[in-house]
Amino acid sequence: MKIVRFNGELLNKTLNEILNVAEMRGIQWNRFKELNKLLKGFRSREMTVLSGKTGVGKTTFACEYSLDLAEQGVRTLWGSFEMPLPRICRTLLHQYAGETLHSQPPIRVAAWATAFQQELPMLFLNMHGRPSEKEVFDALDESVKQEGVEHVILDNLQFMMGCGGTGGRSGMEEKFTRQDRFVERLRAFSTDSGAHLTLVVHPRKVDDDHLLSIASLYGGGKISQEADNIMLVQEEIGTAVPKRYLQVRHVTYFKSVGKFNYKIVKNRYDGTLGKMDLNYNRSRMSFRPSTRTLEDISSSEAVD
Repeated sequence: MKIVRFNGELLNKTLNEILNVAEMRGIQWNRFKELNKLLKGFRSREMTVLSGKTGVGKTTFACEYSLDLAEQGVRTLWGSFEMPLPRICRTLLHQYAGETLHSQPPIRVAAWATAFQQELPMLFLNMHGRPSEKEVFDALDESVKQEGVEHVILDNLQFMMGCGGTGGRSGMEEKFTRQDRFVERLRAFSTDSGAHLTLVVHPRKVDDDHLLSIASLYGGGKISQEADNIMLVQEEIGTAVPKRYLQVRHVTYFKSVGKFNYKIVKNRYDGTLGKMDLNYNRSRMSFRPSTRTLEDISSSEAVD
């Protein structure tokens, strides 16, 4: 039936939206509690876009943002097409441990790796560079159907797509059209499968002293149209100390030494926009180092 009245299923779903607010908001972050105020929670069937200039920490943040959820049992699939998987896992393991691992005895590092392997429901796409679209979507479908994956991180769109196309204006238009079509398929995957998709996207080239906006996302307008949430890692360099922040629509976050900010520039769920300070600990590769120790994990496993 294409035309319905405000009764039956529509009425029940509307009341559910109003009365079951906590359930509708989704899973709450533990490390990044400010995200719960901005995004309200992590929900299925959504697509989040994360962007920022080269070197500002997009991948590092994506690692810890996904780790936060995996630590709560969210089955996660990491796809890194630019950075080799061992480097992604090195970052994740440091963030999980909350320690400077290279200065620890090998037996302790191995113990952390074992705990990571046993505790976290995290899988990895064994692809690098530019795979075919069929390979990507076959793997994504398999991860949901066979492994029950609930969160997919793809880093990043440009490396997945490759350069492709011919030179000149027509070649650029062809590339943008191909990218828009690919983004449409990613959006459809998230909607149809129920998995949340986090997509890392490079911005267009802008001057160093210019901040990014939604219009800075590389390609056509399809990325910003299809995304439920857009987060930008910004950097201001016109100060004595460069300031960085993460942005969720139209609000700015600032940094002093080692301190980043997070800004959300699109939030389809309820429109909340705002900022979140991030303090980067370089030795632990973490914005929010864990306070749990290896001994805590060992004792909890002994109780179990």
